[in-house]
Amino acid sequence: LPVVWIIGMGGLLFYALVSYLRLRKTVSASMEIQRGVMACDEVHSPFILGILRPVIYVPSRMNDDDLRYVLAHEKAHLSRHDHWWKPLGYLLLSIYWFHPLCWVAYILLCRDIEMACDEKVIRDMDRAYVAGYSRTLLNCSSPGKIITACPLAFGEVSTRKRVKSVLNYVHSV
Repeated sequence: LPVVWIIGMGGLLFYALVSYLRLRKTVSASMEIQRGVMACDEVHSPFILGILRPVIYVPSRMNDDDLRYVLAHEKAHLSRHDHWWKPLGYLLLSIYWFHPLCWVAYILLCRDIEMACDEKVIRDMDRAYVAGYSRTLLNCSSPGKIITACPLAFGEVSTRKRVKSVLNYVHSV
């Protein structure tokens, strides 16, 4: 059993390393559009990459309105240090990969991180801002069903649920 555990842990850590290296290669041709913000033709949805020196990556075709909302969201991630919490959660998942509740906890952690950032961004905003933010969530959502334990990108975590949550938050305040 210890051998199976080590193989599983090694597999998950290897998957994370390969994914990171492939992502770094994908964004290697990025162009800086603001300090700490890079645009890339190969990026389809915004995300943050890096733990010690995080950088925000956005699609190069993103319009200025969407970019404003995306940067507010990604900067909320940075201020909450989510670029530290997600990798830490993944490390714990890699160690306890055999326990189904750890998978559930990790997926819920990722959803909660996204919803907390949504709430932080819209907390003191008017309805027009919230409508634009919700539209940006829809614009940034991935076209197909991508099965991942924890997406890196702005619009990939349960877009429908996030938009409903954003709109419900506005109505409850």
